[in-house]
Amino acid sequence: MSRARLTRRHAMPFAAVVAVAATSFGLAACAPLALIPAAELPEGLSARVQQGRLDIEAHRLVVRLENAGDESVTIERLEVVSPTLTPGMVRGEPFEVAPGDALQIRMPLSASECGDGSSPGPEPEPEATILLEVTAPSGKASGELIADDPHGTLARIANADCLAESVERVAAIEMPEHLRTTGSGAEQRAFIDVEVVPAASGAGDIDGSFVIDRVYGTTLLNAEGGVDWPLGTEVAAGGEPVTIALPVRPARCDAHAIADDKRGTILPFEIRTSDGREGRLDRSSGDVLKAELYAYYGERCGLE
Repeated sequence: MSRARLTRRHAMPFAAVVAVAATSFGLAACAPLALIPAAELPEGLSARVQQGRLDIEAHRLVVRLENAGDESVTIERLEVVSPTLTPGMVRGEPFEVAPGDALQIRMPLSASECGDGSSPGPEPEPEATILLEVTAPSGKASGELIADDPHGTLARIANADCLAESVERVAAIEMPEHLRTTGSGAEQRAFIDVEVVPAASGAGDIDGSFVIDRVYGTTLLNAEGGVDWPLGTEVAAGGEPVTIALPVRPARCDAHAIADDKRGTILPFEIRTSDGREGRLDRSSGDVLKAELYAYYGERCGLE
């Protein structure tokens, strides 16, 4: 895996920053910043962006900073800049990265830059630049790192957020508050009744459509007749509300599956939109529905 590339074209020593701020406007206009001697970020700093399963649900980005240098570095300010994210991802609380150490900083994600699909040309490249202001034994400096993204995290975030935006312009996909059940014990059967409510016709310039091709089974729940729920349901703005009944069964009968569950009650919908987006859109179960799904799992499996 390649290391993050350290770029220094924006680096500036702290003393130079103070001097520039104190210079009169006329003098500053005659002295381009490019002529001010630049200090370097400490050697050995690199950055990576990633997400764990819980970070996806919490809508956080993990910035991993590694210090392979010989001295401790205090990060005074960290900002994530990307053409696919709106500005504002800043951490101003200082933290220290010791030599040979690495820290994972979790930051709330800003909104994705999606547009309305009407602009020609390719979408912006999902790359993250990490802007840093640091203090080290050698002094203060500022600069930037181009972060590694080995798992394509930024592209996945942009695709998921922009797919969600396209879908929501057409209709709302809502999980039910309660699980619908029949029977009891091992004979109990259950249904998740998903409501799809199209946007009202005539509401501004709302139009468009999407197709729900499939709902995928999870580590906890499968379709009664298989693993996934193949659908092929088309939804258009201005149409009638649709109820999609998903007959559900336990994916396996194991008490540890509930104890260890993290995403088993989050259903992934495979969707294609009329503006050219496609992918998986997750819908989470609320607290009541989640509790009822766990209870159904236990009753049908005969777990005490």
